[in-house]
Amino acid sequence: MRLAIFRAMALTLIRDRAGLAMAFILPPLVFLIFAVIFSAASGGDLDIRVAVIDELKSPQSERLVDRLLADRRLIRIGLEAGVDSVSTDDVVGWVRSGAVDVGIMIRKDARPLDDISQSGAAPIAIIVDPARSIASSIVEGVLQEAFFSAIPEAAIRSVADQIDKRIAPFSPEQRARVARGLTAMGRARVPPETNDTQLSIDRVLETRNAVSARNTPIAVTYYAGAVTIMFLLFSSLTGALSLLEERESGLLDRLVTSPGGPGIIVDGKFLFLVLQGLVQATIIFVVAWLGFGVALPAHMAVWLATSFATAIAASGLALAFVSMCRTRQQAHTLGQMGIVVLAAVGGSMVPRYLMPQGIQDVGWATPTTWAIEAYAAIFHRGEPVAVVLPFWMVLFGSGIAGLIVARIFVRRTV
Repeated sequence: MRLAIFRAMALTLIRDRAGLAMAFILPPLVFLIFAVIFSAASGGDLDIRVAVIDELKSPQSERLVDRLLADRRLIRIGLEAGVDSVSTDDVVGWVRSGAVDVGIMIRKDARPLDDISQSGAAPIAIIVDPARSIASSIVEGVLQEAFFSAIPEAAIRSVADQIDKRIAPFSPEQRARVARGLTAMGRARVPPETNDTQLSIDRVLETRNAVSARNTPIAVTYYAGAVTIMFLLFSSLTGALSLLEERESGLLDRLVTSPGGPGIIVDGKFLFLVLQGLVQATIIFVVAWLGFGVALPAHMAVWLATSFATAIAASGLALAFVSMCRTRQQAHTLGQMGIVVLAAVGGSMVPRYLMPQGIQDVGWATPTTWAIEAYAAIFHRGEPVAVVLPFWMVLFGSGIAGLIVARIFVRRTV
């Protein structure tokens, strides 16, 4: 009897293709996505896009840029335009929009590059986005190593200045000899692996935030949007399954005889799911506002439009998917699988800034990424409506396209 029950369950699973996929395809697929993301984020294949602008154009700055970009983790971006047409504001805009991860400016209106004293403007400005703090930390480490490899005389000059000012003043002849030695050291090519120093470049480095300062933790604003789109997809799928329940029970055949035909049925479900999604988004962001200080009242109109477009996308796509399935079990199982994959690739489970560039690019094929980036543009980057408008158009367009597909398939199956 035990073997008979075992055999019956095995046959049931084998005949259920959706169940087989859920049991044996989805787990390794999700593992593969996470493994690629976290193996890269831990330092293995993480590529960081940097914009390095050398305004100084001195032998020292050129050596520093060469050493900096010799690191394989960094990819040089945005230098084709040349220094004359690239400003600090341009680099800030690139970092804020996500075109580059970190910007580095070697300034000409600052103290000498080999002076690590505390006086004067810092000769190096690093422009960062707190949302990509891992990238900025790595770049700072690479920059420190490259600085003392390319400009070893900076450390010696600092020690010599301290001795001259605080211990024993140098004679003019000694100062001349020190200057000649520093010049010779600067011309020498010291391999990076031979320059092991624990010195810090904090005194020559100025960090600028490309995003306006906000009190709310970035992770809170990010996951408010990430959780919203993920659960809107889940709830829309659950609501759309009523299409198949009504088809299997024969109720759909009777409803289509009403004025308007099957299109009215799909439209009614679509309107309900959109309203349901808008209420869900409201609850999530109200909690984020009251509990964590997300600036919801200050962005109410733009947030409402974004949430409306997100609810339309989730509702339309869910209806389109369900209308193409044959049974409720198939739609439920495959739909949940699809949402999990969309969440993993699109950024609902793991922040997009931790993902390799390839997965980030794939994420743009999902509504998850478009919704997350739209919310981030509002609450994190504080972008104007003109910047958020393309996100609304994509979300709204995908939702309406899904509604049209659902109407077509429902009409064909009744």
